[in-house]
Amino acid sequence: MAVDTILRRLRGAFGTALVWGVGWFTAALAIVGTLRVTGITSPSWTEVLITAVRAGIIGGVSGVAFSSVIRLLYHGRRLSEISWVRFGLGGGVVAGVFVPIFLQVMNLLSGDGMVPWALVLDDIPLVVVLGAAAAGGSLRLAQRATTALPDGTQDRVDGAEGLDRLAAGEQDPR
Repeated sequence: MAVDTILRRLRGAFGTALVWGVGWFTAALAIVGTLRVTGITSPSWTEVLITAVRAGIIGGVSGVAFSSVIRLLYHGRRLSEISWVRFGLGGGVVAGVFVPIFLQVMNLLSGDGMVPWALVLDDIPLVVVLGAAAAGGSLRLAQRATTALPDGTQDRVDGAEGLDRLAAGEQDPR
């Protein structure tokens, strides 16, 4: 495997992690901040920010896990061939399965033992929604961006060099 291919895949995984992390951070900040302002909960603003940062970190790690799934399931397909709804549902499933396992593993590695599953599993509805929104939203945004490319050129999921060629002024050979 060529070094540029590895670097391209790492760049894609990093981009997915960044999108998911920022999305989850923003959503958590909005949700917890709204709960604080309305008086439903009473954490300090520092605790609200810490909760949002934690959600962003978990979202970023979940984004990396999801990018691995994308690589396996959607290798070589054009963005227009992928349903953003199914993609979003897949993101929700990956997040719903990955996050509880990730939280338990991290707690075990820290030496604190297993967390009661009831405390971990109650996060599933929220992470499913956040994962579905991040996956579906990012794919829909990417699909809209590709329609703006000259001559309707579309990049393949594993072919980011297409956009690099277009940026350099080359014609797409497809």
